[in-house]
Amino acid sequence: MKNDFFCTPVHTLSGEMIAIDLSYRPHSAAVGGPLDAVRQPPLAEDRLLHQLLIVEEYADYFRQHGLLCSVAIDFQLARAVTQSSFIQQILSHLPFVRLKLSEDFPNLHDGMDNPLLRTLIEQLNILWLDDLGAGDANLHALQSNMFEAVKLDRQFYLENVNKPFFSVLINHIRQYTNRVIVEGVAGDGQLETLRNSKIWGVQGYFAQQLTLDSLECGDDGKRCEKG
Repeated sequence: MKNDFFCTPVHTLSGEMIAIDLSYRPHSAAVGGPLDAVRQPPLAEDRLLHQLLIVEEYADYFRQHGLLCSVAIDFQLARAVTQSSFIQQILSHLPFVRLKLSEDFPNLHDGMDNPLLRTLIEQLNILWLDDLGAGDANLHALQSNMFEAVKLDRQFYLENVNKPFFSVLINHIRQYTNRVIVEGVAGDGQLETLRNSKIWGVQGYFAQQLTLDSLECGDDGKRCEKG
């Protein structure tokens, strides 16, 4: 089950690892293999539970290195988090875990008026917003101040990083959170632009996908085997 997941590091602009984005790795069925050899993908709720239990195995590593761990949830999984006392108990022992909501989360723009989002917050979960700029929501979702960190949509970043208004946009986002993450940095030349905009983290630039076991190969993750 551990191999069902991979992690993408988030680093500061100086190269210090500050977070891990833990994602599910879908399995492709083997062509021509026996029917019983085709492994059915787990239900989403079971996958989240296994994901959190695996994170729990590495809890000492995250604590010792001061790392955060983001885990993506959709509407269905958000309901599971709020309704499952077992999942809530696990999360209470993993204070470094951040629940990451995509911009297409239903009624995200309602902020604290969204009952499900309000319950997540009331249960002391810390939320991140993913894919800002993908077009499914606007900055109104940020104005609720519910999100500790925001990650720009990769395509949105690539299309706008070299435009004059990029720094203005980032400054506006930073009114609501000072932790802005970007993915898709094309070279060291862009780091200066990001530094001037006070970007908090870059994902997948200093190191790309890693396996969970390879995390402990080196303190910063850069010497580990790519997953």
